[in-house]
Amino acid sequence: MSSAYSFNIPATQWTTWEKVLFRTTFLFLLLLTIPSDTTYYKQLFSFGFHFQDFYHIGYITPSFFSSAHWGAGSFTGWLIAFVIAVAGAFVWGILEKGKHINYDALYYWTRVVLRYRLAIAFISAGLVLILPFQLPYPTISDLHTAYGDFLPWKIYYHSTAVATAGYRQTIGTLEIIAAILLLYRKTVAVGALIITFVLVNVVLANFAYEIGDHLYSLYLLIVAIVLLLHDFQRLYAILVQQTAAFADRVQPVFGSKLGKLRHTLKIVFTVFVLLFTGLAIGSSGKDNWPYPNQSGLKDAAGFYNVSSFSLSDSVHPYSLTDTIRWNDVVFEKWNTLSVRTLKSHTPALRTPGISYEVDAARNYEAIGNGGRIFYRYELRGDSLHLSNSNDATDKLVFHLQRTATSVVLNGKDAKGQPLTVTLDKVSKEYLLFKGRRKPISIY
Repeated sequence: MSSAYSFNIPATQWTTWEKVLFRTTFLFLLLLTIPSDTTYYKQLFSFGFHFQDFYHIGYITPSFFSSAHWGAGSFTGWLIAFVIAVAGAFVWGILEKGKHINYDALYYWTRVVLRYRLAIAFISAGLVLILPFQLPYPTISDLHTAYGDFLPWKIYYHSTAVATAGYRQTIGTLEIIAAILLLYRKTVAVGALIITFVLVNVVLANFAYEIGDHLYSLYLLIVAIVLLLHDFQRLYAILVQQTAAFADRVQPVFGSKLGKLRHTLKIVFTVFVLLFTGLAIGSSGKDNWPYPNQSGLKDAAGFYNVSSFSLSDSVHPYSLTDTIRWNDVVFEKWNTLSVRTLKSHTPALRTPGISYEVDAARNYEAIGNGGRIFYRYELRGDSLHLSNSNDATDKLVFHLQRTATSVVLNGKDAKGQPLTVTLDKVSKEYLLFKGRRKPISIY
């Protein structure tokens, strides 16, 4: 065969405007697809065998350059990318004069790249939905936080996580099925259609709840729509006009070298997917992501009422106006302690993400929650060392005394003032864990 590949259909005639549109779209998507953030490459070359690292390979936020995190300013990079794409398409047209460019082949390979790009994104996204990594169950601290003290994105995360009808798992399964359909030329339209429906919901949720992934989800939606447009006329004829439609008969014929390369890349992609899937499933029982892996005090997890609070030898009784006194404390199963006071504070405005972090850097529970102060703690002998997850200057050291139902903390606050706190454990049953078939009596 004289060429590496060919098509078994006659070459189509591209109009001038079709060429201009293709060049602009091609360059625009190229600029958004190639990572421009140096942090991505730093994490890539410090790759470890964690499911978060595999997820990060496919998770490329198409910001083109660092811009505002939210609002219209976050699209500044996109605007610049579009301007560059338009200028590049114009220069491309000038350089192309007198030359023959096989637009059928270029269009075909562009679709191949976009198919696999979208498939990688949705295989990883589907897995972290099926496994409780992206939408983890609320913590005890969350159950003792007022609804209005959560940022919108955390309300969405908690509401979705507690759904008991398999909503999260169903969406994750649909995403993986759609991703697999994208890998086969004959089923691309079905896969792209499913992903488009899913992504419309995801994009709307990102804007409504300010989740922070609006650029990424919108980029994936654009890719899905570009793939779907290839079959739009056929789908419109069948679904709307209810008339016959001819199947897409594009059938590339590859030469021996390109054929071998094609099969090799498919094998590499399959190995990558299987490895990622294995790591994700293996981590589901070992990794407590996004919460810390380090265990907390033995048998201490639960909700505690602050029965006494003494600061600088001054006793602070129960009060509805005292902003210094601790009202209640929660010990999680891991090494996190959270405190509720009457003093208002701005919640950490960071948004959630999936990337490998050591326990000390995992801050999911502390962000998006304005109702509690979160401390990570370490037990050294009889001393409990606390460090504020959102304020590095807020460190506390207590001498720990425990009984079966209470905890006494005796030490100093961040300013060095003597502080003694007595905590009484409260046995609670949560309605969230009950239901019609598990009635609970509160009287």
